[in-house]
Amino acid sequence: MNIAVLSDIHGNDIALEACLKYLEGRDIDAYCFLGDYTGELPGIEKTMKMLYALKSEHECYFIRGNKENYQTDGLGQEHPEWDEFPTTVGMLRYAYEHLTKEDIEFFNSLPITMRLCFSGMPDIVLCHGSPRKVNEKLLPDSESLKEVTDETDAELIVCGHTHKVMDTMCGNVRVINPGSVGVSIDVPYNYRFLILHGQEGKWEPEFISLPADIDRIVYSMREAGLYETAPYWTRFTELLVTGKSGHYTHAGMLNMAMDICRREHGDCIWPRVPEECFEKAYKMICDR
Repeated sequence: MNIAVLSDIHGNDIALEACLKYLEGRDIDAYCFLGDYTGELPGIEKTMKMLYALKSEHECYFIRGNKENYQTDGLGQEHPEWDEFPTTVGMLRYAYEHLTKEDIEFFNSLPITMRLCFSGMPDIVLCHGSPRKVNEKLLPDSESLKEVTDETDAELIVCGHTHKVMDTMCGNVRVINPGSVGVSIDVPYNYRFLILHGQEGKWEPEFISLPADIDRIVYSMREAGLYETAPYWTRFTELLVTGKSGHYTHAGMLNMAMDICRREHGDCIWPRVPEECFEKAYKMICDR
């Protein structure tokens, strides 16, 4: 049995299309998607259409990510009091404007964890962050990883959220992360996912990395006006996909900007992060 596992598409329809095309020739029995279907890239409508089309033709399992929570919680809806913080809320608003009522209902229907049971094979626990919290990071040697694996009787957990490929043992539990389809932080920037091969009562991952069409991705961001919609968020996305972000992530830039805001203004409460704080954080990343 072969199960494709894809996570963290983040609106990158270009990446998703390439991954699904590759998988057409790999004799896939089922597809698992671990959440964050919207995010930093503009192809949200095309992404959702591809997912629905695949769902109508193949066995598919879907998990909700933190990006879906943001939309179901209404963070992408109109909040005039946030208008002066476009880098913080711009992509949330963009996603909401490009999602349908059907999409929001679909997100609401998704669980944060799922247990897959196949005859003769160990159960697989799917999640975005962790089985207990959608935005919890499971990292090697972390306390959260130990706690989560202590709480399960499954032999295999497959998670996303960190955007980084991982294959580690914690006690008797194997924890695997396929990396990110759309916004990988592994070097070089590629489209990353995996196939779980079920053989002789065991699951073995095949990690796959496809070369990215970087020029096409950057062009899509410019054509969609994302540099105006979410100025420094999108500038950082370009750094990431062109391999110039170093070890930084979007969350890392946000934390830097909020630290600058606290130092200069005495306090900082999301999403009220001034643009000048993001500008300074972005420049610090570029200079390192």
